[in-house]
Amino acid sequence: MNYAGFWIRVLASIIDALISLLVVVPAIAIFSIVWAAAYNEVVATAIGFILNAIVGWLYYAFFESGKWQATPGKRLVGLRVTDLEGNRIGFGRASGRYFSKILSGLILYIGFFMAGWTEKKQGLHDKLVDTLVLRGKAGDQSHEYSSFNSGNDATAQTVYVPHNTRSRWILSGFDANGHVVRLSFNDDDRKLDRDGLIVGRDGSHCDLQMDDPSVSRRHAKFFNEMGAVWMEDLGSANGTLVNGRKVRNGVAIELPTQGNITFGAVELSIAKY
Repeated sequence: MNYAGFWIRVLASIIDALISLLVVVPAIAIFSIVWAAAYNEVVATAIGFILNAIVGWLYYAFFESGKWQATPGKRLVGLRVTDLEGNRIGFGRASGRYFSKILSGLILYIGFFMAGWTEKKQGLHDKLVDTLVLRGKAGDQSHEYSSFNSGNDATAQTVYVPHNTRSRWILSGFDANGHVVRLSFNDDDRKLDRDGLIVGRDGSHCDLQMDDPSVSRRHAKFFNEMGAVWMEDLGSANGTLVNGRKVRNGVAIELPTQGNITFGAVELSIAKY
């Protein structure tokens, strides 16, 4: 994994602070002035303080648990927040990460400086809630599907291509025996919206087949959600990796438009056209 170091995270924090200074602070100030005119300054000041705390929490928690997996500052410098396996975190963990920063700051900001020397570039708040900050933006994501295998002197291929196709995904590489493997499908495939396209060794029950002993009979599946293609491991024996990150059973991740995906011992390059 490509961990983000201390200084690029500082740059992201500066950008987020500028966004807050230019957008959030003026909005809260205007609200406080209006409230002070209607009631009194003490109440307006207290409400402004509370609003500032709530907006700060929601800003980080919503963005870091959202599709970007990053605040606007992190997004602009190409960073994302993940769990220890590189997967998207939920709102609860993102909230825990935000409030854990209080402890990182209370100990003379040493909790933040830890991102400069720890093995995985984790600040104290990252260690407390098991998160990472990685380089790379999240989502760097009639039908057609096919399986293709060829030996040194033989080729076997099955393809189905109807009309009116849209974007095509192609996963290609080699199995453990050096045979070519090529899987492809279109992101308007109706199966993606229903049960998903199943990847595995069992040709009678899978849409995308790979005849390799390291691949489980029903290894993983691809499906559509929120306008993107996602993939999920189906409890395979030898696991699934996306760009080197293990995909946990039952945890779906968005399929990147480039990189690699590994089913068992079969590593395939990802491309979208």
